[in-house]
Amino acid sequence: MEDSGQEYGIDGYYRSFSAGAALFYAGAPATELYLVREGRVQLFKRARGVERSIGLYGAEEIVGEEALLPGAHRTATAQALEPVSALVIESDTFRALVRRRPELGERVTQQLIRRLQRSEEQIENFLLPDPTIRVLNTLLHAVDAAQEGPLELSPLELSTRTALELDQVKAVVGQLRDRDYLSVGDQTITISDASALRQLHVLLALKEDVRHGLSCR
Repeated sequence: MEDSGQEYGIDGYYRSFSAGAALFYAGAPATELYLVREGRVQLFKRARGVERSIGLYGAEEIVGEEALLPGAHRTATAQALEPVSALVIESDTFRALVRRRPELGERVTQQLIRRLQRSEEQIENFLLPDPTIRVLNTLLHAVDAAQEGPLELSPLELSTRTALELDQVKAVVGQLRDRDYLSVGDQTITISDASALRQLHVLLALKEDVRHGLSCR
């Protein structure tokens, strides 16, 4: 909290959060954005009495962008998954900075586009009843968005993106690994043959369509 954000050319101050601490709560007025410097932040939203993880963000990512809307309130609770250091920026200050540095506005826009794509992916996964199909769907989205090399996907991020419990994700990934569709490292997943994964996704989706069609008769 004592350090300023001058290294980024931003008027703001750093705050440190211990693991499990909340950066902000759902329903609170949104007046500040958080630029994560170190650690990871998880967003939670409660619906029908069930709390769900809806986002996982790390270094150099912005959290709390709803503060850019006048009079906005927090739509989710942000919690430090591990010790977090973040630059806290008032919304008016951030808007003025974007006017001076358009490249920052472009960077934020790209980040928000990625989040919109992730939200669409989550909605799509909610409509898929089979956990394996959900995991395959998310892995293929990640392959399409990634450059060459392993995917930097932790089990927790997969759980968030698939809207599945962590144990379910680990079980599905373990099955895919045992069948040589992928290999798993520390926080990474390597897919050597994406076409084989796509074929499996199509096959399982077809089986699910057939099963659903028979059950509706």
